[in-house]
Amino acid sequence: MKKILSQKDLDKLEARDSSYLICLGEPKQLYVKIHPNGRKVFQIREQKYKVYKSIGEYKKELLNLAQARQKATEILQKIHKGEYVGNHFKDVTLKVAYNYYFETVGQRLAESTSSKLESVYNKYIAPSLNQIPINELNKQDFIPIFDLVYKKNLRETLSRLLNFLCRVLELQKHRETLKTNIILDLKDLAKYYQTLFGKKETKHYKAIVEEKEIKVLLLNLKEYSQSPNINPNVVNGIYFILLTAQRAKNIRFAKWEEIDFENNLWIIKAKDMKTSNNGDNIIPLNDYALKILKIQKILNGNKEYIFTNYRSVLSGNFAAGFFKKYNLSHCLHGFRSTFKSICVEKSDELMKLGISEKIVEMILHHTKGDGVERAYNRAKAVELRRLLMYWYGEYLNSLCPFD
Repeated sequence: MKKILSQKDLDKLEARDSSYLICLGEPKQLYVKIHPNGRKVFQIREQKYKVYKSIGEYKKELLNLAQARQKATEILQKIHKGEYVGNHFKDVTLKVAYNYYFETVGQRLAESTSSKLESVYNKYIAPSLNQIPINELNKQDFIPIFDLVYKKNLRETLSRLLNFLCRVLELQKHRETLKTNIILDLKDLAKYYQTLFGKKETKHYKAIVEEKEIKVLLLNLKEYSQSPNINPNVVNGIYFILLTAQRAKNIRFAKWEEIDFENNLWIIKAKDMKTSNNGDNIIPLNDYALKILKIQKILNGNKEYIFTNYRSVLSGNFAAGFFKKYNLSHCLHGFRSTFKSICVEKSDELMKLGISEKIVEMILHHTKGDGVERAYNRAKAVELRRLLMYWYGEYLNSLCPFD
C-alpha cells in the first residue's frame, strides 16, 4: 500500500536534474510533479478515464496539500460522473459550445456565412445566455429573445438563429455533454414562429426571353460596369453566368483548378452540382467567357476562387444592386431560362449546326439516362457543346458587343 504523504513530507521533496512524479495518496490519483527549478505542481492522473491534468502549483498560502486533496476529490467526482469535457472540469456554457462549433465544423463555412452567424448570435443570444450552462437552458430562456426578433418582422434572421443554435447544440449532444431535450424545444419553437409568420410568399421572377429585353439587360449591364466604385468581380460574375448558363452558386464557388485553359473548358465536379448523379458538368468556354477569366486572373490569380468580394466569395445576392438600380424584376437563376428560351427560339438555326435539344440540356446539366449512357453522351458531345456555346456567345455579342 502506497504511503500517504503529509504536508511535511511534501516540503521535504527536493528538486533533481529532471522532473519526477510522486504519488501523494488520498486520493490515490493525486500526484505532485517536482521540476528541476523546484516548482511543485499538483496533478490528477486518472488512468481509467485517461485523464491527466495539472490542478495548480503548490504554494502554502494559496494551494496547500489539504486544499489540493479537496480540489482533486471534487474533480474526480465530476470525472466519474461523466462531466469531464475536453480540458474543462466545469459545465459547458453556451459560449463554450458556440466556440467549439466554430473551431470544428464552422471552419468549413464561407467567411460571409460565418460573419452572418456570428453577428446574429452576438446581437441576440450572447448578451443574456452566453454564460449559462447548456444543461440549464430551457425554452423560456429563448422565448423573450425570439419574440423580439419576431416583433421586428425578421423572419430570415429568426430562422437562421434557430437553425444555428440547433447545430451548435447537436455537436454537444454527439459529444454527450448535452443531457437535456433543449434541441427538440428549439425545433418546436421554430414551428411555432413559422406559424406566427404564416406561409412565406414565394416570389416568382420571370425569365428574360424576348430579344428586346435581353438587349436592354446587356446595355444596362454595360452601363453598370462603368459605374464608379463597382466591384469588377460582381459585374464579371453576372456576365459569366450569362455566358455559361450555370447556377449562381457554381459561379460564386468556381475555382481556378476547375478551368482547363488548354482545352477552354470549365469542369465542375459532380459533387458540386445540384444533381450529382448526372456526373461532372463540362462547359466549353467561348471567347467572351475566356476574356472575363483573363481579367479575373489579374484580379484573383493568387486566390482559390475566381470571383471574390475582396475577403471571401461573392454573397448569394451579389447581383441585387444591379437588378435594383435598373428596376429589373429578374434574378440570376433566370439567366438559365433565358439561355434555354433562346435555344428553343433559334432551334431551326441550331439544328443546321447539328445541335439538338439534348445538347442544350447537357449545358444545363439536365441530362438523363443511366450512368453509362450519360458518360457516353458527355464524351461524345463535348464538341457539339463547344459549338453551341460559341454560337451563344456570338448571339449575345450581336445584341450588345462585349467590349
